[in-house]
Amino acid sequence: MTAVRERTAQTPPRGLVRTFWLLHRAAHRVTGGRFGLQQPSSGARFGMMRLTTVGRRSGKRRVAIIGYYEDGPNLVTLAMNGWGRGAPAWWLNLQANPDTTVALANGPRAVRARAAEGAERDRLWARFGEFPGWGDDIDALASHRPTETTVVVFEPQPGEDSGRAQGSAVAHGDGTARQHAGAPAAPAGRAEGNGRSRFQLRLRHLLVVPGLAIAFHASGQAAQLGLGIVPLLAFGIAPDLPRLLGLGQARKPGQMPRRAVPAFNLMHHPLPPLALFALGAAGVVPPTLYVGALAWLGHIVLGLGVGDRLRSRDGFTRPLWPIGRPAAPSVSSDPAGAPASSESAA
Repeated sequence: MTAVRERTAQTPPRGLVRTFWLLHRAAHRVTGGRFGLQQPSSGARFGMMRLTTVGRRSGKRRVAIIGYYEDGPNLVTLAMNGWGRGAPAWWLNLQANPDTTVALANGPRAVRARAAEGAERDRLWARFGEFPGWGDDIDALASHRPTETTVVVFEPQPGEDSGRAQGSAVAHGDGTARQHAGAPAAPAGRAEGNGRSRFQLRLRHLLVVPGLAIAFHASGQAAQLGLGIVPLLAFGIAPDLPRLLGLGQARKPGQMPRRAVPAFNLMHHPLPPLALFALGAAGVVPPTLYVGALAWLGHIVLGLGVGDRLRSRDGFTRPLWPIGRPAAPSVSSDPAGAPASSESAA
């Protein structure tokens, strides 16, 4: 019994946690907010909400998708940081500016954040067990953290109904936080009341679905073969390592440093993982490489969906559909050719 308890209390690897956060935000963004948020259901699941904060040092808009449950009119969550050390950035930002707007599955809500204390914290902490998903034993998981895990309460702001109408853009996931009492300001250059959304659903966004399907299939194969998550992490993250080659090199917006382009294109071309997958299916290479090829291919397909694709020699993205064939360098400012990364700094 002791061995089982220790296993269920293990914290997830940080790389896996951060990858999930990134994929979750990307899926929410590319679907225009139609995926990624959910209402809590006691005994079944916790809810998911999209939280917008203002960076305490940068003053820039930050976004995170976090779990919650409802306690009367309040929303309750944990500043757990994926059960890692330290407080999550969104909670540090809220301590500097507690008034904000959250997007729920049923609409936006203007709220004010605070930390629960004393008897209220004990009562709210005990209720997390009613909403599965936080972990089988949150007391054991919390014990891995050197400091007490803060229970955060989001209370409705006065005049929340009027704030709801002004913040409707957030609920639809268009990446805009409209100005109202205490809420983050809209990004500079955004014209209010023009009736146009920053996000436009494009044909390439449909590739997110098969990309996620391949990734989940790879995870299932790893579990079935008893390989763990090491090949998933190694092959799922490795395609982006060539970006490190371009650190410190000057570049324009939307451009990849030129010295990183050859390695990046090699790691993002579908032929290498497809060849490795075929060899794995034929039993020529170990099962680890077979599962890794699936994770690698899922990374590539998901990247195509969010706009991260092969580059021309000058570092700009190539047209999507002639992928794998020579193409003239593209210096177009078409927003469809730039990676969708406005939420990646949440």
